[in-house]
Amino acid sequence: MRKINFPTLHEAVKLPIFYFLLTSAFASWQSFYNLHLDTIGFSSFQIGALNAIFISTSAIVVPFWGMIADKYGTNRILLLLTSVCAGMVFLIGETLVFHWMIVLVAVISVFHQPSGAVIDGMTMGFVRNNPKYTYGQFRLWGSAGYAICSLAVGYFAKENTNIIFKIAAGLFLLMSLINLFTLPTKPVTGRTLVNFKSFGIFFRNRNLLIFLIIIMLYGVSVSPLYQFINLYYSDIGADSSFIGWVFFAQAAFEVPAFLIAAKMVKKVKPKHIILFAMIVSALRMLLYGFIDRPELAISLSIFHCITIAFFIIGVVEYVQLRTPDHLRTTGQALIWAFHFGAGVTIGNLILGYLRDATGMMKAMHIHTVMAALVIIGAVVFFFFSNGKKELT
Repeated sequence: MRKINFPTLHEAVKLPIFYFLLTSAFASWQSFYNLHLDTIGFSSFQIGALNAIFISTSAIVVPFWGMIADKYGTNRILLLLTSVCAGMVFLIGETLVFHWMIVLVAVISVFHQPSGAVIDGMTMGFVRNNPKYTYGQFRLWGSAGYAICSLAVGYFAKENTNIIFKIAAGLFLLMSLINLFTLPTKPVTGRTLVNFKSFGIFFRNRNLLIFLIIIMLYGVSVSPLYQFINLYYSDIGADSSFIGWVFFAQAAFEVPAFLIAAKMVKKVKPKHIILFAMIVSALRMLLYGFIDRPELAISLSIFHCITIAFFIIGVVEYVQLRTPDHLRTTGQALIWAFHFGAGVTIGNLILGYLRDATGMMKAMHIHTVMAALVIIGAVVFFFFSNGKKELT
């Protein structure tokens, strides 16, 4: 029998595996994390605070780990990140006290947030040296992993939400082992990951800074459409299995949507795609606020691909057109830092308070009003912006 030489496993094979396992692990616990916290008695504000803590560190930890990975090797740093995540996620499942939950969520945030960026850096470096491959053909495995695991884990979580952490920890551990046995003999560096030194040039560009603030405020307004959507479904009577189907539907439609949006942005200006995504997202929240039956609400899940794929493609293209070639990764990191790191973080805190005070359905309408105001601001900005395509 021929012995398998693990260290020579090609990156074209490893990268889809990494994307699939990372998003599968993330989906396994994050899709049902809020439900678990709700089940063990945490208030909505506490849940919102924990979600905010988990997201908020991205602006700092992604550049930090990017510089470390560039020095010591992306594969080795990814191994460290996923190994720690395996242990931390398992411990979260054993924790019932709020202040200890804060500590564990803060720690896992520091190690989980940069994992996707490190794999992105690996992918972009590989694609740059192998033009026959594209970033999209690797990234879609992430959406596939999220869809499949959300659906599968939902059935197990129906009886006991605690199991989600064991499944996620196992997936993180499996990813760590595959990476360990396929480490390159020499550390792979120079992947052009984001670092702190490159931020200044973006903040000196007035129009781009205003745009980043707009997508941050938009992140505040659409926070109900991200991880908090599981509590909306829980409030209107859905169980964990049904919520698994919700996340499956959302992620499954992202795969073709990314491909469609990537083609559309070549024919339509990015600002039009961004505004389209914003309007569709606001309409989703408006309709969610009127629907109190899970089987009707899930029909809106297919439009999550517009909320995510169309918006991200439009925003990335808008920023990349105004970014020097050597700072493209930094530009993309700023998108995630402003929209998710700052915007959704603040939105989760507001949403946690609103759910306790008004319930999720009314909170949807309050956030719809926020989104409408941001959309108006975006229209005004796009109308008066000078349209410069490069940073100065």
